[in-house]
Amino acid sequence: MAMVQTTSGRGFHIGKMIGAVTTAAAMVISMSACGAAEGSKAAASGGNTSNSGTLVVNNSLNVITLDPARSFETATVSILRGVYQTALKFVDNDLTKPQPEVCSYEISDDNRVVTLTLNGDHYFADGKKVTVDDIVYSYQRVQGIKGNPSFYLDGVTVAKKDDRSLTLTSESPNPAIPYILPSVNLGIVEKSVVEANGGTTDEKDGAEKYLNQHSAGSGPYQLDSVAMDSQITLKENPKFKGKKPGFDAVKFVNVDSTTALTNVKSGTADVALDVNLDEAAQVSKDEAQVLSGPSGNTRFLYFNANPTYGKSAADPNFWLAVRHALNYKKYATVYGGDSKQAFGVVPSAFLGSLKSSEENTYDVAKAKEYLAKSGYDGSEIDFVYASDQDTAAQVAQLFQADMKAIGVNVKLEGKAGTARLDTERSGKSQSGLSMWGADYPDPSDYFVFAPDGTMAQRFGWLTDAGVAEAKVEGAVASPSAEKVVPYVEAAQSASGDDARKKAWEDLQTAMNQNSPIIPIVNDAGTIVARNGLEGAYYDTLNTFDITELD
Repeated sequence: MAMVQTTSGRGFHIGKMIGAVTTAAAMVISMSACGAAEGSKAAASGGNTSNSGTLVVNNSLNVITLDPARSFETATVSILRGVYQTALKFVDNDLTKPQPEVCSYEISDDNRVVTLTLNGDHYFADGKKVTVDDIVYSYQRVQGIKGNPSFYLDGVTVAKKDDRSLTLTSESPNPAIPYILPSVNLGIVEKSVVEANGGTTDEKDGAEKYLNQHSAGSGPYQLDSVAMDSQITLKENPKFKGKKPGFDAVKFVNVDSTTALTNVKSGTADVALDVNLDEAAQVSKDEAQVLSGPSGNTRFLYFNANPTYGKSAADPNFWLAVRHALNYKKYATVYGGDSKQAFGVVPSAFLGSLKSSEENTYDVAKAKEYLAKSGYDGSEIDFVYASDQDTAAQVAQLFQADMKAIGVNVKLEGKAGTARLDTERSGKSQSGLSMWGADYPDPSDYFVFAPDGTMAQRFGWLTDAGVAEAKVEGAVASPSAEKVVPYVEAAQSASGDDARKKAWEDLQTAMNQNSPIIPIVNDAGTIVARNGLEGAYYDTLNTFDITELD
């Protein structure tokens, strides 16, 4: 299951390790404007807007490691993207089609074998060419270390085919592999350098200390100096043969979000990450660029399909009533920026996402019709939300008001931190607000919401077969879950982008008609950049891609 950004994971790859991944809070240094100005191109050139010199990025670093096979913190993504190339990448923030970076690819008709072929010549910072052996080693090291990112290649055998190509063979059909390969955690390292510094492809690997201070990648930049709790500086890789990087150096400086925003507005920093949306909304066009785009996060409501725990909220007609009772635009406004209604569980930027949904339309009259069919008895519905998150509290209040408008009584139950998550995981919560942050930008990551999936199990949405595997006392099968099974099977067997797109659209439509999981918002991410910074945009996968700057 995916790791939630607000519990210290990445906003986008956010892995099966909610609870397993905990990020140590970084020491936030409040820097003076003068200190933050050092190296800023804008400050040094008196406002010249051409990209050159040193780019200064302000953010909360929260860096634990810079080893791509181990790192799983949001703050490291932009850094690793600049230092390590990947076999495939996404271009222009289009997450529906992986493109070649170091390799081109082919996938077999049965979705089990991905063949990667070197796409021209690429060079590490010491001048050596990237080889198939380097790529195989990099992937096997990720698998063998068994760190946070290792699940990306679970059940995959990585093998050299010849001097120009390698294969990734999955135990079961896995069309998501090409969509996983652009992850910075699958960045290609130089085998000889990593091995010389203690690197192995098992849990005895000792190269992390070296990789925390030195580069072993073929990206446009390499590590120059590293102080993880204060500042990390990258310098240009002179051997890089691709598009010349837009800056000679990039300096990531650890400051709080308020200071970061002030520094960009004053011209002493070029980019501010982790900016508060309310603060960003106050930035004028004359002061800076506010760059927003869809994230990989889906905010959703859930109800328990098991009558023992869901009670009067365990009826599919009740769920349909809720779907039509929600004023979705208000919910999107809470999350700010370019946040938009989520029409299905798959985020809008991904292959197979829904662009509209008849079931998820705001229609109070229709909501009341479904409510009458549900047999709702007027009892209170307990609704759990994260009391330590302002957005969650606002959504909970909106939900309570929307439900009151159709005659449903909602009791809000705020819980902080792990208490909320434990309540949800227990499988006994009647209803609540939750979030899923994608592990990777492919719809297959959302099978967890299908009947018997790991998320569906939490909400009692089970088939007869799923009941046998359930770990919740008194588990029962839901007829609405059985209706969706054929669509799940079709999505599992679909091959090729067009077929998979259609299968996932059909599956999500069926879920919107039958599921107790109600997507409400695909929230946006936001960064602030100085005016004139060319090539800057909010990157759904990398947050901010320094390799795209002109």
